[in-house]
Amino acid sequence: MEHEKINIKDSIDLESIKKIFANKTNEEKYLLELKTKLNNALLDQKFKVLKSGKNKGKYSLKDKKETSNLIKDFWNYSVAKDIIRRIFADTDKYKNGESASVKYEIFIKEWVNLKLGELKWPCSQGEFDSLVQKINSKKITTSEKDKEVEKDAIKYRRIKELNTLKNDYLEFLIFENHKNIIPTLSHSKGVDFFIDGISYDQKVAKSPTNEFKENFGNQWKEEAIKNPSEVAKYLYTYQDEGRFGYSPRLYIVYLDEDIKPIDIQNRINGIDLEKPLEISFTYSHKDKDIVDKEYKTQAYVVLLYRR
Repeated sequence: MEHEKINIKDSIDLESIKKIFANKTNEEKYLLELKTKLNNALLDQKFKVLKSGKNKGKYSLKDKKETSNLIKDFWNYSVAKDIIRRIFADTDKYKNGESASVKYEIFIKEWVNLKLGELKWPCSQGEFDSLVQKINSKKITTSEKDKEVEKDAIKYRRIKELNTLKNDYLEFLIFENHKNIIPTLSHSKGVDFFIDGISYDQKVAKSPTNEFKENFGNQWKEEAIKNPSEVAKYLYTYQDEGRFGYSPRLYIVYLDEDIKPIDIQNRINGIDLEKPLEISFTYSHKDKDIVDKEYKTQAYVVLLYRR
């Protein structure tokens, strides 16, 4: 089964417009810039000049309810890409990414000052209950148990915060270093970028999967660097059933845990987002009535590691 790729180079549908622009305010801002760029008489007719108020003399849409349809009707990919990228540079999403490397350094200093120990998860996501049960079974006082739980809870919350910083920084660097990208102006489920017109969902993985490590043994890291398409295949093959999908993805994969902003920057600067990897994988669904299916898709893989 091959994924039906959405390509917005020639035309755009309303669902993709919703994912890119997120709201009517962004859509109107885009259309105002488009009016200036295109100099199209038909589009010009959709605007009026305000005659009063603080925006007197400026253009405004006659009917703000039809913004999505106007974007669709007057879609021009090359012009749209430049306008959307400029709008994105003014968003909080962009600014959070731009400042993330500085915030990361502050975060690490706070972690050390709080004496939280090694920078790693106290438990895997979704297993905090098991961690508490383990602490409760220890032969220590109740107050000592409380302190252990408190420390691990702080570590868990802070690492989630750190991962958000990393993800924002990754999106920022990818956007800055690759001009063939149209970003979504807000967080959109299922789509983070349109790369050369194709929609991609950014996924961050803590490793190339345990199965990959077991299969390639002590050489798993070298194998991942040598063959990123195999990494993508494993990530698709062993994804959680509840989040299953085979749409195009941009995978960010950590091969080392302690990655500093400069390491991330060096890896992002070196990737090529011009030709995606073609991926085929077979997925074993939990529903036994569904036979194992082969899927075809495409992906980019960014490996983060220290030399």
